[in-house]
Amino acid sequence: MGRPVRARTPPAPEAGSLIPSHVRVCAVVVSHNGAQYLPETLTALAGQTRPADQFVGVDTGSADNSLSLLRSGLPAGATIAEAPAKSGFGAAVQAGLSALSAPVSPDDSVDWLWLLHDDSAPAPEALEELLLAVERAPSVTIAGAKQVDWYNQRLLVDVGVSISRWAERLTLIDADELDQGQYNARSDFFAVNSAGMLVRRDVWEALGGFDPALPGTGDDVDLCWRNRLAGHRVVVVPAAKMRHAGRRPNTAATAAASRRAEIFLRLKHAPLWQVPFLAVGAVLGGFGRLILGMLAKDPAYAFSSLAASIGAVLRPVDLYRSRRAAAATRTRPRSAVRALRTRRREVREHRRSLFEAEPALFADDAPIHGTQTHGTQTHGTAALAGTAQEAGSLEPSGDSNHDFAALAAPSRAWVGAGAVAAALLLLVASLAGLHRFIGASALAGGSLLPLSGSLGEIWSNASSWWIDLGSGYPGHGDPFDYVLWLLGAAGLGNTNIAVVTLVLTAMPLAGLSAWFAAGALTRHRGLRFWAALFWGSTPALQVALGEGRLGALIAHILLPLLVLAMLRAVGTAPRNVNDRLILQGTPVQWTGKESSWAAAGAAGLLLAVVTASAPTLFVLAAFAVLLVSLRVGRRARTLWWSLIPAAALLLPVVVSTLDRPRALAADPGVPLGFDPAALWQQLLGFPLTFDVNGGLPLLDFLPAGPWPLVLALVIGGPVLLLSVAALFAGPRTALARLAWILSLAALVLSWLSAFVATGAAPDGLVTPFPGPLVSAAVFLQLCAALLAGNTLLNRRAAPDHAAGGRPRQAGRPVAVLLGILLALGPAAGLALWSIPLATGSTTAEGTNGVHGAQPLVAPAAERTLPATAADKGSSDERTRTLVLRTDANDDVTAALMRHGGTTMDGMSAIYAARTITGAVNAEELAADDDAAADVRRAVAIITVGTGVDPRAELARLGVGYVVLQQSDTSAELLAGKMDSVPGLAAVGQTGSGWLWRVVGQLDEQGTEELSEDTARVRILAGDGSVESVVQSGATDVRTAIPAGAQGRTLVLAERSDPGWQATLNGVPLAATADSWAQAWTLPADGGDLEIRYDTVWEPWLGAAQVLVIALTVLLALPTRSRRGAVRLPGRQLPRRSGPVDPADGGSTAGGSATADSGAAAVPAEPSRTATVGAGAPVRTEELNASGKSGATEGQR
Repeated sequence: MGRPVRARTPPAPEAGSLIPSHVRVCAVVVSHNGAQYLPETLTALAGQTRPADQFVGVDTGSADNSLSLLRSGLPAGATIAEAPAKSGFGAAVQAGLSALSAPVSPDDSVDWLWLLHDDSAPAPEALEELLLAVERAPSVTIAGAKQVDWYNQRLLVDVGVSISRWAERLTLIDADELDQGQYNARSDFFAVNSAGMLVRRDVWEALGGFDPALPGTGDDVDLCWRNRLAGHRVVVVPAAKMRHAGRRPNTAATAAASRRAEIFLRLKHAPLWQVPFLAVGAVLGGFGRLILGMLAKDPAYAFSSLAASIGAVLRPVDLYRSRRAAAATRTRPRSAVRALRTRRREVREHRRSLFEAEPALFADDAPIHGTQTHGTQTHGTAALAGTAQEAGSLEPSGDSNHDFAALAAPSRAWVGAGAVAAALLLLVASLAGLHRFIGASALAGGSLLPLSGSLGEIWSNASSWWIDLGSGYPGHGDPFDYVLWLLGAAGLGNTNIAVVTLVLTAMPLAGLSAWFAAGALTRHRGLRFWAALFWGSTPALQVALGEGRLGALIAHILLPLLVLAMLRAVGTAPRNVNDRLILQGTPVQWTGKESSWAAAGAAGLLLAVVTASAPTLFVLAAFAVLLVSLRVGRRARTLWWSLIPAAALLLPVVVSTLDRPRALAADPGVPLGFDPAALWQQLLGFPLTFDVNGGLPLLDFLPAGPWPLVLALVIGGPVLLLSVAALFAGPRTALARLAWILSLAALVLSWLSAFVATGAAPDGLVTPFPGPLVSAAVFLQLCAALLAGNTLLNRRAAPDHAAGGRPRQAGRPVAVLLGILLALGPAAGLALWSIPLATGSTTAEGTNGVHGAQPLVAPAAERTLPATAADKGSSDERTRTLVLRTDANDDVTAALMRHGGTTMDGMSAIYAARTITGAVNAEELAADDDAAADVRRAVAIITVGTGVDPRAELARLGVGYVVLQQSDTSAELLAGKMDSVPGLAAVGQTGSGWLWRVVGQLDEQGTEELSEDTARVRILAGDGSVESVVQSGATDVRTAIPAGAQGRTLVLAERSDPGWQATLNGVPLAATADSWAQAWTLPADGGDLEIRYDTVWEPWLGAAQVLVIALTVLLALPTRSRRGAVRLPGRQLPRRSGPVDPADGGSTAGGSATADSGAAAVPAEPSRTATVGAGAPVRTEELNASGKSGATEGQR
């Protein structure tokens, strides 16, 4: 059959073959960073039984010595060419052919090109078998070889390539399918792999070679497709074998590249009229893969598939050129290749086969008898029962060591008993202290207000870009309103009842949250029980309850769950551990090497709620993610997703506060002043300052002394001491150090926030409440304390070898003393908070001595305003109510309210910060704008009682009613003055205060000329009089108006802003000035009037929020634990591959299959395996695929 051609030697002049001598073959080898494979490839090329006649080597900017290997490994006289690094395989082949000095032979029709990758080594008889196949059938112009694995020749890669009706690349080779000759009968096939492809040169030139628009994946399928439509045949020759490494890191051969090639081929070879529909379908399919990828917890696949789908249809120029070139060579109808496509049924069966085989491919990672192995750490029954030195199960030793421990029955108590007990204790304390809230229809006081009565109103306040407070203000609603909507939805629409229920159950909910989180740090039930009691009774929580700080309350409840989700996202927290199989006190070796996208999604949702409730925590969370990323590296990549939902939720507020960023740090609710605690008090868990020498409730019989300080040390001291101990002892000191760094960072943020004013209260400027940051700092200390407590209890329970293996007895008194000290803090905190509230004996001195705050929340009505005013404010006129209130100094405060009164969801941090000006730590209240000046002027006229008519100011403000809230005797005196104010008609005293109605002007008979001349929207005549009022919605207006005289003005009682737009019969109205109010010039014609507030940000940011939250929900949704439970089209499966023993039928290929050699210019698949040292295989699980090999196209 001939002799092998050696490197640097001329080809053999004779070849013992049946092939005519006039057939000449030019072998073209393309290399890109292929030094690892090239020696074997070139050796195999030289060892062909029928050697090639001419050799061309092309290197595409390799960073290794591939070019020198080509020069030394190819025979003398071979043509060596170079191409740019980003050249595709087809461009590299063309560059090599262009470098030839002369045609291969006088008759090009018998010239053949044999295309080889740098990692494709042909069997000795490969070329001879290919030439025999094309000689037998002159109509065959392209022939391909059987592809087998580079390391193990028993593993099939492909035996020809087919496509589905959607141009999806298919090989129909099962995962890890062995070559048993089952495909040796294959011949005519849709396409063949470009590695080892034999193509007649005249056909190559007629077709123009590979399509430049497909520089990698899909180029071989496209060439064979065009070849068949040109009237030629394509065959696969199973007798010609090709060892192909293929799967290597390669930007031109990723799963996204496969998706782009699939769509491009679909558009290229479809009839013209189908192209637009196919393009739309491809984009929709990309969104479908996005959803599947998120459900499968694979965001990289999800977004790369969507980007590839969109990118493939956004290439109109390339598509036009490719279609034109294909049409020029097409001689047969497109339907000629239909019979060669794989039928739908076969595709479905193949995908099902691959899907069912996927768990077996991960068998090395699956638990064996309940044990998971991750590196050097084990997780399972054996590891949980073992010690650090013994990973195996405990067995009787014969010397009494561990015998009783091994035979001891596990605890029969339900693991959740501690959680239930802690929740019940906290619930009893909460109901005792807050019993006055039981049965309340709503709560108000401090920072808390009643909520709107419907979920629709809450959602409108949350999503609106116009703030419906006072005279209105531009800006997006607070993100906390979305949290209130969720709370109302959880209450089945009973929004205020949901708030009451949350307040009553906040302490047990916080305790349960801490109990679950503590399970990530310890399996000792006593420690988890204590953690639940401690977290449910911390001063920060009790202050939030007393002052009505609903945002701080929700953040406190959810913080432990957020920390737990973040720990699981980076693989630090153990999962699926059966507590009943754990012997109490035995050390536990945690896993902690697998990050979790589902946990990251849950962390993202939790962080969005937490930062909406307490915006200052977002900075701490971002710092934590950065710090963890620096510490654990790639495992923390999942954690970055947790910041995206919170950022998306805050983004509209960021856009709205570019000129007043201080509003980003504001707390939800009514601005409420406070006296922040010193940092050392915050370190003990107290957000508000307390008098060290003050009194304590129920303990006034004690002699004078620093009893509040003693109580603070009893509550926060044990946690602080244990958390410090965790820095120096135990197996998880690194986690303890991280917790301390973040705890100190929270305290620093709390200190810095005291310099930023975010709102104004009657007693001065207000800064962010430090409670959430103190809660975060204390919980992080609690995490470290649990680590220390776990270490102490483990050491106490460890067997004493000197005592015959029995548990150590010396540590029992220490454990008992520790338990008493730990329990004393929560018990004292609960008793001194709940008992005074239950007995009604709280005093300012006593309460301030404990927590630095008085209880301000009380039961309230759902509606702040009297029913008459509320009904009018909710009617089509949308009149407003001016609410007055006097304080102890006879000072009058005023508020302009809408609907039934200001609600919690109607509050806005942007609106509260609008009056603050000046640099940080030098803020002051700005002067009133015209709208605020009108309010101040109207209040002055009404309260002075000089007989001046306030109706002009009230009309501009849209005020229809005035309410004086009852407070004290001074209010009664003021009510007497207001009875004589012109334009105010006394309605009487109501449950919400004294009520007056704003009346119209009186005619000569003493009756009102127009009783309904006050509304949110009015039409003024040319002389300034009210022509009519216009029906209005809460923000927008859509109604019909009658015709009138020329010179009319349409006035909206809202601050003027460019965002307000008005149209009459679809024609925009020209804006005009009417003091501070928004106004338009109105023509005499009547018709359909529409007024709305528009902003360019609304549709885009709204869509971004919906997309991010929806994807995060999909990511967080739990799926079956089996890997691959969601089928992902186009994602490859890992293959078991590696150097094998020759006796097993594998290759004896030397060298290591490391993945540091890319193939940007070669359309090859990424590497499957890596070897360590001399040949120990290490299986890698690459997720990028060109789709060119058997199971690697990942059709599931």
